[in-house]
Amino acid sequence: MKTLTFDSFQDAEAALRQNDLKQALYDEGGILMDKVLVTLHGDEHRTRRTVESQLFRRNFFRHYENEVFPKLLAETLNQFLHVTETDLKELGYRIMVHLSLAFAGIDRIDGSVEEADSQHRLLIQLGQAATIGQYQGDRTAILKEIADALHEFETRFFQPARSRREALISAFQKGELAETELPRDILTILLMNTDKLDMPNELMVREVAFFYLAASHTSVHTLVHAFNELFYWFQGNEGSALDLAGDPAMLQRFVLESMRLHPSSPVALRKAEQPVAVGGAEASIGDRVVIDLQTANRDTGVFGDDAGAFNPFRDRPPRISPAGLSFGGGMHVCLGMNLVAGTILKPGQAIDPDNHQFGTIALILAELLGRGAQPDPQRPAEKVAASERDVWASYPIVFAPDT
Repeated sequence: MKTLTFDSFQDAEAALRQNDLKQALYDEGGILMDKVLVTLHGDEHRTRRTVESQLFRRNFFRHYENEVFPKLLAETLNQFLHVTETDLKELGYRIMVHLSLAFAGIDRIDGSVEEADSQHRLLIQLGQAATIGQYQGDRTAILKEIADALHEFETRFFQPARSRREALISAFQKGELAETELPRDILTILLMNTDKLDMPNELMVREVAFFYLAASHTSVHTLVHAFNELFYWFQGNEGSALDLAGDPAMLQRFVLESMRLHPSSPVALRKAEQPVAVGGAEASIGDRVVIDLQTANRDTGVFGDDAGAFNPFRDRPPRISPAGLSFGGGMHVCLGMNLVAGTILKPGQAIDPDNHQFGTIALILAELLGRGAQPDPQRPAEKVAASERDVWASYPIVFAPDT
């Protein structure tokens, strides 16, 4: 067995689209990630993705961005933002946990701060399953923490949410409830399609937990990097980051460029299920394929001589996303791309004010900048030293008192 690495944009894109390369990035996090959507392959993956894609339609994303998210954002900031300084990473999790709960299908039962604290803690604990493969150290304690968190998640939050939805679905099937009155979330979709899916309870728990953590972790990663790039940009250019509070379209450009430089995972890992040829190299059955997203996203042949630098105004070729390959490609392209990044326009295309989505990250940035958020000059941000990923450990921010 050998390892092949693809790091040019063209080869990386081609490898992502190869259906005979199976997802392998999360193999070591199987305690949670085994048989969830992102790790499935072939017909089983196709069936479950088809079912769950019923939820992720454009009207779903518009509904969440325009109706659900603004209320959750205001509720979170009003509940937790009573100080002049905080940590952006922690605040980001506070914001995203509510949104990810909403579309995963987990209810807030009493709406208390204690409950929010527990859901935030579980998110952090469960999220370790997605990144444990890149953790450099003894994993025994982490695996136990994940197992304990998964049990608490199931008994305290999943089972009540499932029981509530099963009752609503029963009422719908009896004609006592309109379909539009059912929750719009992953858990409801799964329960509505049990005849098409072979999902025992423990697998459904993991699937819902995966959606719960996936959106939050990738979004917080993107939020902190985008905030940092935004302020660093204005250190060398005219204007102020705070001036962009009322310009979500420009903030979206900043977010997408930050995503290009900082994909949530620097690499995608695959295992060859059949012989596969990419870019003149051939992978045999069982070979490990490393798709270097971070390097591919900085390919000077695609993004220009300054591809390694942050430039929200860079030109890009047609059919190339401004976020590069950060959302993946092929069968494992991110289902929630529009929710996080918004509507990605073609070069020269104008914004349609009636249908354009700016993405949740741009909306969070607009709200924080409107409140005068900026990096704390007294407390420098720090990155996680024990991870191969480009991850912030903390990012202290302060709020200007006169904004």
